[in-house]
Amino acid sequence: DAVYTYRELFQQDGIALEYTSDKAIYEEPITGDPDRLKQVFCNLLDNAAKFSPEGGTVAVNLHKEKSALMVSVTDQGEGMRADTQAHIFEQFYQGDTSHTTQGNGLGLAMVKKVLELHGGSIQVNSAPGQGSCFTVTLPI
Repeated sequence: DAVYTYRELFQQDGIALEYTSDKAIYEEPITGDPDRLKQVFCNLLDNAAKFSPEGGTVAVNLHKEKSALMVSVTDQGEGMRADTQAHIFEQFYQGDTSHTTQGNGLGLAMVKKVLELHGGSIQVNSAPGQGSCFTVTLPI
């Protein structure tokens, strides 16, 4: 649902949105609040759009790994230094102050909390000049 919701925004911003998934994920139910989980993925997609350059690509991949659903959102933005990554899930933290008018630093803290309440987690893999990949893990 989140990918479908954001497709138009990405097109307007000149960003390609790629979506891939294992068919096996549709056989595994996820227990949780669908509205809060959609909010998680909308936040990640919103951030990917915000930090991606025009002409860039955001890739969303869903796959099953053991007893978990793995969802990655990868952008081709500026990336982050390790010291920024260490704080991005904290309330009110904004590693890139050039986007302060587009948020208040609560989105990723909310994402982490919602995932924890669902027994899941989130990780980020990023480096300056190489974009960012946020990976969500949810138990199935």
